[in-house]
Amino acid sequence: MVKQYGMVPSIGQLSFPDLESAAGIGRRPFSQGLQQMMDHEAKVLVAQAYRRTEKLLLENRDKLQTVS
Repeated sequence: MVKQYGMVPSIGQLSFPDLESAAGIGRRPFSQGLQQMMDHEAKVLVAQAYRRTEKLLLENRDKLQTVS
């Protein structure tokens, strides 16, 4: 999501195609530094989603046990 849609403020409104659809074999249209930033932002998004999911499950534990 970070690489394809640029959905984080630190990277901005940038979008990069998948390597398979990009011209050139094995070439990236971005620097290694930007790749590291995209990797970091992706990890942050996953961690936030995990915490939100865990919070929702814990808040609704009684309902979850009722339906299981």
